[in-house]
Amino acid sequence: MKNGVLITASLAFLSFCPATAGAADFFAWNDHAAPLDFRFGNHIDTHQQTAQRPNGELAGFLYVHFTGVTTRDGYRVATHDDCNRVSCSPGWTLFGKPRSATFLFHEMDDHPVFRVKRSDIPQPGTFVHFHAKGPSEESSGPGFLLAFLAIDRFCFVHHDAVNATAGATCSENGGVPVTPGIDVATHLNIVTSYPSES
Repeated sequence: MKNGVLITASLAFLSFCPATAGAADFFAWNDHAAPLDFRFGNHIDTHQQTAQRPNGELAGFLYVHFTGVTTRDGYRVATHDDCNRVSCSPGWTLFGKPRSATFLFHEMDDHPVFRVKRSDIPQPGTFVHFHAKGPSEESSGPGFLLAFLAIDRFCFVHHDAVNATAGATCSENGGVPVTPGIDVATHLNIVTSYPSES
């Protein structure tokens, strides 16, 4: 299954972002070397590599670092890290559409939450994550709605992955089990309405 999703993701990416290099060249972390040279200008750049098409859309990869722990239910623990410091592998193919959103709040150990107009969510698709462009990940304004296609099987622990143990399941370790295919759970951070302050 993993190889099938990996091939599908590669073909989708290559059709989205034509280049002269082969598919395997796109997978390795290479610190934003062309053609995967788009940068958001914030922390996500330590674990993403994407290309921007002339129409403004993005295609690329979101990377994870495997900690070496396997959970009791058989998932390798993975987290985001600085891929210039540690070994990383592509966890997802990502696709992005330029949009604007309103920052709402940021709970500890989770993604900042944004309000997006329902009519701005691309169809068809699974665009469930907004990421702001610029130095602050908590800014209202321009950024990208992102969709993710997992290309590996792992337990994604967003924070404190170093505390994960083999004696606990993925969920008990605070992680989300990921399997190859569409992923709407690991990075979900948009809503279409929010209570007004009175």
